[in-house]
Amino acid sequence: MRLRMHPRQARGTKTRKTLAAVFAAATLLLGLAGCSSGSDGNGNANGQAAEGNAGGAASGENAGPLKFSYVRPTWGPATYTKGGAYEKELFKRANVDIDVRIIPVVDYDATIKTTAASGDMPDAIWGWGPVDPFWKDLQDQGAFVKLNDYLDKYPAVKAAVPDGIWDKMADDKGDIYFIPNLIYPVVPFFINYRADIFAKLGISEPTSVPELEAALQKIKDSGLGIVPMTHGNTIPFWAGKDVATSFGAVSGWAPSKEDPNKLVPPEMQEETLDYKFWLQDLKKRGLFDEEAGVNPDASFGETKFKAGQAAVILGGNLAGLLTELRKNVPDAQIKTMPPLTGQGGQKGGTRVVFPQDRGFYINAKAAGKAEGIFRFLNWTLTEGSDFRRYGIEGKTYNVDPEGRKVPIPDEQRENDYKGAQIEPLKFLDPMSEKLDWQATELQFVGVGIGDQFPYYKEMFEKYAATPYNDYKDPTVQSPTAAKIGAQIWEDYMAKVDGSILTDMNLTKDAYKKARQKWLDAGEQTIIDEVNELQTDKSEPNYVD
Repeated sequence: MRLRMHPRQARGTKTRKTLAAVFAAATLLLGLAGCSSGSDGNGNANGQAAEGNAGGAASGENAGPLKFSYVRPTWGPATYTKGGAYEKELFKRANVDIDVRIIPVVDYDATIKTTAASGDMPDAIWGWGPVDPFWKDLQDQGAFVKLNDYLDKYPAVKAAVPDGIWDKMADDKGDIYFIPNLIYPVVPFFINYRADIFAKLGISEPTSVPELEAALQKIKDSGLGIVPMTHGNTIPFWAGKDVATSFGAVSGWAPSKEDPNKLVPPEMQEETLDYKFWLQDLKKRGLFDEEAGVNPDASFGETKFKAGQAAVILGGNLAGLLTELRKNVPDAQIKTMPPLTGQGGQKGGTRVVFPQDRGFYINAKAAGKAEGIFRFLNWTLTEGSDFRRYGIEGKTYNVDPEGRKVPIPDEQRENDYKGAQIEPLKFLDPMSEKLDWQATELQFVGVGIGDQFPYYKEMFEKYAATPYNDYKDPTVQSPTAAKIGAQIWEDYMAKVDGSILTDMNLTKDAYKKARQKWLDAGEQTIIDEVNELQTDKSEPNYVD
């Protein structure tokens, strides 16, 4: 498959509940254990060293290193320490001196918006870009450097991003201020399960939602004392985004059942409520992890699964799960359920995402450094591309007898070369690297389960065969939403929507009553404005 923008470009994923989770989606797809940047959230393979020294890549041949400050989220453990060997090697090759600050992704949005609003921003700052009203407002106020001339001067940077995405980043004057971080739009969150436990209990692989429920009940009743089903490193509803498709839920805006020419948010869709309250029902019955929606540590479910304490997990990558699980249960086997058929015959698949998740701006106060930053970015995509992708031989990868650069598993690396030391120094990777099957196969080889790669790819293609899209154009901004959208959500919906998995007495009727108050407070106006501004309401198409 290759990226192909819809004639109107793509419509995205940024609903209130999924903003913080989209990048985690990419991590679960390709952020495998053997990747030199660990779970870098970019879906990239990393590894081979570049020949020679980049010299004056950033500052000019005879100049000293370009110094700039940089803040970004981190999806792996927040253990980065400055001055490590990988950092020194990058700085030497690229002739830069980057003052990096990282913020865990779960805290990033709230923390960085406070920083940005104070005006005390670093030279380069990660944000959501013009698809988010907060960042668009700062952009319109002149907080960031205009990039058009630099994009023309540094073609490798411009070529890394599809033209359709650049078009989405441009304002009504055609000016671009934001460098988007790309993700591949198809990121399945597989339903992985302990095949050895299923075999022990005589459970056939589920192919439908009712069969999954029956399997979970049998596991609960087995006396094994393990959690029937848990979820991966994100919020539970997003971890189950591909189970949601079996209910017909797109986890985003979709045509109204009453009026197909009118788009409505997920809170207005019966399919979405059916899915969310189904998870609640599973939890009531002891079939879904009691910590779901409660434990603030997003990694609790994967920790349980890897320890052999859960039988099914929504999300999580096969390579990382299997290698860690076998440290605790040497004979464990993991398989992936196919996309499930819903109770009404609905065919499951995968929720496709808008192929941009965050990115970064250059602070207007650092305009004098913009040229150097672009020179550095261009170097990372040209002479420094091998170093960016692969790292250093013997430290982040080894060459196998076939001449392939095989990533060294993170746990086998020296501390200075682990993912937590590399991820904070990541900037821009081209779309051409976002679904690299050869690189993904080498990640499986690197962790010693190369024989599992054909199965992984087969299951990926099964999920990808039935895509579900968010119909809303992420660049369409409702004026009312910009003014009061966040506030009325907090006033009327945050509590009920966030309580589905914590308040077992919450009903659909109570949810709908809160929803009506939300609509009356201004959400209906927001919905109407979105429909007026977005004239093309057809389903987007990101891939062939």
